[in-house]
Amino acid sequence: MKPWTDYLVNARHIDSIYHNDKPSLNNVDIHEIIFHRDGPKISIRMNLNEFPASPPPKWIAQKFNTVQIILTLVDIEDVSMSGWVDTNYIANITIEQVNDKICMNVSNANLKLVITSSFLDIESVAAYMRK
Repeated sequence: MKPWTDYLVNARHIDSIYHNDKPSLNNVDIHEIIFHRDGPKISIRMNLNEFPASPPPKWIAQKFNTVQIILTLVDIEDVSMSGWVDTNYIANITIEQVNDKICMNVSNANLKLVITSSFLDIESVAAYMRK
């Protein structure tokens, strides 16, 4: 299975921070899922479970220890979701290509989210200090 970053429209944002060490989408902390009618698109904001080995100097100076990204899926073809009933979502995300479409699966004990779209990209990459 290819790394999830291979499915991004533009991987330079994540590659410039993680270089050759692709971060995992296992045990990510999901903060929000936003459904936009324009596109249509879905944005998922999450904390990655891995901090880069060589973070940008300003991240070191500010003592950041957590990377937060927003993944955006555009031109949504299908979506199904159940189990958005908790206040804490540590989940695993898998991404693959099926028939020229991006298929994302987000799951934990309760949450099940499956999205099929034409495009996947990173809307933002930021860092902060989590205590």
